[in-house]
Amino acid sequence: MGNIKTSFVLPEDLYLELKKRAAEERRAVKDLLVEAILEYISKPRKRDREKLIELITSPHQGASPEDYKEYDYEDI
Repeated sequence: MGNIKTSFVLPEDLYLELKKRAAEERRAVKDLLVEAILEYISKPRKRDREKLIELITSPHQGASPEDYKEYDYEDI
């Protein structure tokens, strides 16, 4: 897949912080932006997370609350 050139407007203070961080890490601003976008889109959507929690916490025939104790809901 190829690259697409795009542009957008950032608040000046955000851009300056981004540029400073890129310089500190000896990386291109573009690389930091791509990394941030990839991290953002790789996270599960809030609705997907809510569905998973509902599935895990919904009562199921033959299961009791003790069966759920081993799960740490903070990890979901």
